Amino acid sequence: MVTLTAVANDGTYFTSGNQLVPLQETQISVKKEVLTISLRDNGYADVDVYYEFYNPGQVAREVLMGFEAEPPYNDAYEFYPSGVHPYINNFSVEMNGEKISHRNAVAVSNDNELPQIINVNEWNFDVDNGMGMSLTNKTTGEEKSFDYVYYFNARFKPGMNVVHHTYSYCLSVIVGTTWALSYKLSPAARWANKRIDDFTLVIKAENTAKHFIMDKGIFGAGNSFVKKSGLMKMRTLPSRDNFGEGRWEIAMRNGAIQMHVANFRPDAEHELHFSSADEYYCYGSVDGEFHYGAFYDRSSPTYVYMADVAGDHTVVPADKAFRQRICRNLPFAHRGHVFKDAKLKKYFESLFWYMPDPSYKDDMSGFTKADKDVMNHKIGQGFD
Repeated sequence: MVTLTAVANDGTYFTSGNQLVPLQETQISVKKEVLTISLRDNGYADVDVYYEFYNPGQVAREVLMGFEAEPPYNDAYEFYPSGVHPYINNFSVEMNGEKISHRNAVAVSNDNELPQIINVNEWNFDVDNGMGMSLTNKTTGEEKSFDYVYYFNARFKPGMNVVHHTYSYCLSVIVGTTWALSYKLSPAARWANKRIDDFTLVIKAENTAKHFIMDKGIFGAGNSFVKKSGLMKMRTLPSRDNFGEGRWEIAMRNGAIQMHVANFRPDAEHELHFSSADEYYCYGSVDGEFHYGAFYDRSSPTYVYMADVAGDHTVVPADKAFRQRICRNLPFAHRGHVFKDAKLKKYFESLFWYMPDPSYKDDMSGFTKADKDVMNHKIGQGFD
C-alpha cells in the first residue's frame, strides 16, 4: 500500500483496493482467492475476485461483510458522507450465484481495530496540514482514520460458499509515475484461518502493453509469475539510489501473468503495490543508465516528453533527427513492430520493454490519443 509520505504533495492517491472482509469476528475461513487485476489505458483498473469460503458449522451463518476503500489523498480533500467512493465504479457482489445488494457507509478505525460504521453527523471532518484526513468525534474529541465502506449481509450455508466480487477503480498518479495500484491483502487475517489457503494473483494487459515494477517480498521466497498468455518479460532490478534489492521489473503485452501461493499469510508491512516503471527510471537510475524511450505507456505521453530533456539521470541521442524517428516509432515498437532499419532495431532492442512480434502488421486502428500525440511530437517543442 502507498503511504502518505511516499505520495508526498505532488501526486494524487485515489484509493487502494481491499479484501472483502468480515466487519465482526467469524468462524468462516477463506479457502481460496483468485484476484484478477486488468490494467487499462483509461486510467482505471478492473478488479475481479473469486473467493471460496468454508463454514464448518451445521447451520447457516450470517456475517456482516464489507469492502473498505481509503479516501482519496491530495484530491481537494473532500469528504463523502454517503460512503460512496468517488473513484470506484460498478461495484457488485454475487454469493453462490445470486447477486447481493449492498449499502454504503463511513467506518472509523485505528491501528489493529476492526472498522466501525458510524453516524457521520456525530463526527467532524478534518484535514491534517495537507498530509491526510481524519474524523473527530464531536462528543469525545477522539480522532480516527476512516474508510468508505460497501457492506452487506452474507449468508454462509454449511460447507463451501462461493463469492464473486468485481469493481473498477482509478489508478493513483504520483510525481514521476504514470500510474500506481495498491491492494490490501492483510485484512484476510480477519478470517478464522488467518490466511488464504490457496491464493492466485492474475495481472492482465489485454489489448495493451504495461511496464511496471513490484516488490518481490510480498509473496515470499520461491514464488514468481508465469506467463498465461501473450508476451511477457521479467527481471529482478539491481540496487539503485532509492530502490533496493528485491523488485521485479515486468513488461507484458496482450495477455496475462499469474502467481500461485499456497498458505499465503499477508501482512500489513507487505501489501500489494505496483507502479509504472517510470518510477524506477525516474528515481532509481544513475547517470548514464537511462535511455530515451526506456518507459512508454499508451495512457500518457508525458514521460516521453520529459525524457527529451537531458538531465542528471537522462541520456538522449544527440542527433535530434534520430530522436524524432524514435518518437514516431515508439507506438509501433510498443506493439511489436520488427525493425529492418539497423539503427532503430539496435536502439529498441536495448529497451527492456521491447518485445518484437513478426505477426504485428502496423495496424493503427487501436492507437490511443497518447500514441498519436507521441507520433506527432516535434523535438524542440513543448516539454523538451
